[in-house]
Amino acid sequence: MSKRIRIVAGLAAEVVFTILPLLVVLMVLLHAQRATHFFAAPEWSFGAAILFGQALVKFVSGLSREGSAATGPVALLVALLVVFGLVPSLFVLYMTLQVVVIHGEPGRWLQGFQVVLFVGAIAMYLILGTVGETWSKAREHR
Repeated sequence: MSKRIRIVAGLAAEVVFTILPLLVVLMVLLHAQRATHFFAAPEWSFGAAILFGQALVKFVSGLSREGSAATGPVALLVALLVVFGLVPSLFVLYMTLQVVVIHGEPGRWLQGFQVVLFVGAIAMYLILGTVGETWSKAREHR
């Protein structure tokens, strides 16, 4: 098994634990016969915010080990991840929780958007985590 596949497998194992609360929500909703409310659960946005933040940490820590500055393209990617990943995830989490408290269920667009953010967060975590871990391992072997 290649080093990259081992890294991706390790990162995927961490993603599984982010998915775990969603499975609990699904089980509760299935038991309550309200499975159609699954995508309305704010855990989607919560998970997306965590994964975007973790992707940022894995990526930057892997690229900046041994005092190397994360400049240029890395700094741009960090800014894009915060602006288009972490901040929207937290905003959608806020909106979802607000709507759930007041109205009971968020609209379909909000449900869909938080699931899209969650899937995007998984992709970014796996991609940037792999880059960061690979870079870190390569520097350790120098």
